[in-house]
Amino acid sequence: MSKLLVLVPTLISGGSPLQSRGIKYSLGVVHVPRTNFSPELQHTFRSEHSFKGIKKLSKYVKSHSRWHNIHDQSKRVYFNYLLLDPRITNGLKQRARRMHRLDVWLTFLRSIFYVGKGKSSRPYVHLREAQKLLQSANPHVLAKDPKLALIVHLWQHKRGVLLLRGFHGITSNDAHSREAAMIDALGMNHLTNRRVGVYFGLARNKFSSEQRKHLGIALLHMLLSVYMNKAERELQPAQVPESVQS
Repeated sequence: MSKLLVLVPTLISGGSPLQSRGIKYSLGVVHVPRTNFSPELQHTFRSEHSFKGIKKLSKYVKSHSRWHNIHDQSKRVYFNYLLLDPRITNGLKQRARRMHRLDVWLTFLRSIFYVGKGKSSRPYVHLREAQKLLQSANPHVLAKDPKLALIVHLWQHKRGVLLLRGFHGITSNDAHSREAAMIDALGMNHLTNRRVGVYFGLARNKFSSEQRKHLGIALLHMLLSVYMNKAERELQPAQVPESVQS
């Protein structure tokens, strides 16, 4: 019996939206897209079964959260955040109903270009720094920070930056560990982050490298749900607060 070949449209920045794979996807041979993600995250695109397996990874989030709730008594004023490229999401929330859920997952992940942690107005620090560079656009400075270079590029082309916050009310060490896990899952070759994250507690002392990435995958999947429940709002230079706290 010959294999059923399934053609999957390629997603490119600012390109055409991905189309639904339809019934052939479920019956045929899955073509796994090439990405710079970790092998563990790449595995979630192999089949419907692999994608559904993300739900089982929530056990790592539960164990991680339980440890910090018991052993980490520092101030719970931190959160994690993602910076996303709107040219890739391309109105994903509205398009999602016409797309296969694996394409929604892939599009969301490919749009992420920075993972961070902080409190208060920390995410706006990056935008404030990019705002200062917008007029001068010093190539030597931009070359040192690809995150700022991308933000300036978006603004120069009349686009904005998507900011997604999640996991509010956690400790600094908890937020650090979540940040590190998501960075490891997505891969440094995909992101504009210049440093890998730092782990604390259970994730540092008990989780294997693979389990840390599984933690990151589960967290990213949770943030996809947050994204799908919010309206896309592209942040422009005029919307950056004058006073921000790092």
